[in-house]
Amino acid sequence: MQHGLHGLHGLHGLHGLHGLHGLHGLHGLHGLSGASAADPGALQTSTQALVYAAGLEPLPAAGVKPLFPQSPANMARWAPDIRALLLQSVFAEKLGWAMNPAGTQASVTWGSTAIWQVTRPTPATMATQVGLVRNYIDQRPDRSGEIMSQLGPFGAFFGIILGLTAARNAKTFELLGHVQSLAGLATMMPKHLLACRRPDEVDARILPLIQTPGHGAYPSAHAAQAFAMAEVLTSLIRANAAFFPDTEKRVDLLYRQAHRIAVNRTVAGVHFPMDSTAGARLGVQIGRVLVGLMTGKSALRPAALFDPNAAPDTDFLYADFAAASVDLTPKPTAATPADPLFGWLWAGAMAEFGGLSGDGA
Repeated sequence: MQHGLHGLHGLHGLHGLHGLHGLHGLHGLHGLSGASAADPGALQTSTQALVYAAGLEPLPAAGVKPLFPQSPANMARWAPDIRALLLQSVFAEKLGWAMNPAGTQASVTWGSTAIWQVTRPTPATMATQVGLVRNYIDQRPDRSGEIMSQLGPFGAFFGIILGLTAARNAKTFELLGHVQSLAGLATMMPKHLLACRRPDEVDARILPLIQTPGHGAYPSAHAAQAFAMAEVLTSLIRANAAFFPDTEKRVDLLYRQAHRIAVNRTVAGVHFPMDSTAGARLGVQIGRVLVGLMTGKSALRPAALFDPNAAPDTDFLYADFAAASVDLTPKPTAATPADPLFGWLWAGAMAEFGGLSGDGA
């Protein structure tokens, strides 16, 4: 699931430069557009007319400068979609899934550690949960704009809390895109293993606001992605403690935004609250794994089992999740070793929170 990379579309913040088009005397600014948009045929005839001037002498072998093999510095040379594939390869190497023989419990593993364990909801639990989904329908007029905007990348919903801009925080937005993509990937096999129906397949009265996605409901990928993004951003801004005068308030808002994004999927009619609870628990764990890959400072933690059948009428409320999240990971085990490619990504985002003079200058 590579939707997370679409977060780079958030670079629309450069709209202010459009006003420069009226300043016809500033033709030199056209060079700011980056790669040429010239017609390929025009480029071909132009280069063919010039190449003779380069001569026919053999190229000296000593003049060829090779790139450093396996160097993370090469990440800056690769296209964003290639970086995504490289990071996905590293991430997937230790990511695993399992299901018990009875088909009632599934887990996600990282290496040898089960970082997420859930019980499959029973039909009776689904029948109870769908009543909660119906209770959210009256919020659709207020939240429809958010719901539609969050069908694809939603890094901007976190960026606004941290004052991120396209010009200043391109690497941070790219990091968010990768986190959304990788957290989404981590949910797909559990969705397949658990094979849970969507609310509108259970109750005709749901009539979703949006088209029902073509994969299982449990766990919610949006919840996993949102909470993984909140977890990673929390580590990022805490690592730059001097940047914000109110870091912990922003941390709280990051998790509240993650919760709202998850709940929006229930408002839309495509997820049960229990889907979001299971997804959020997975997202927190995936976020910690990614922080470990980027910094080496995050520990793997075994997961407590989530069983929606124990309390089938339980909603996904922020206060309840915030309290429960403390107990999600009882004790840390071995540290997650840092990976140089993820380290490159982290370093780029970290650099965007620098530049403070400390004296107000």
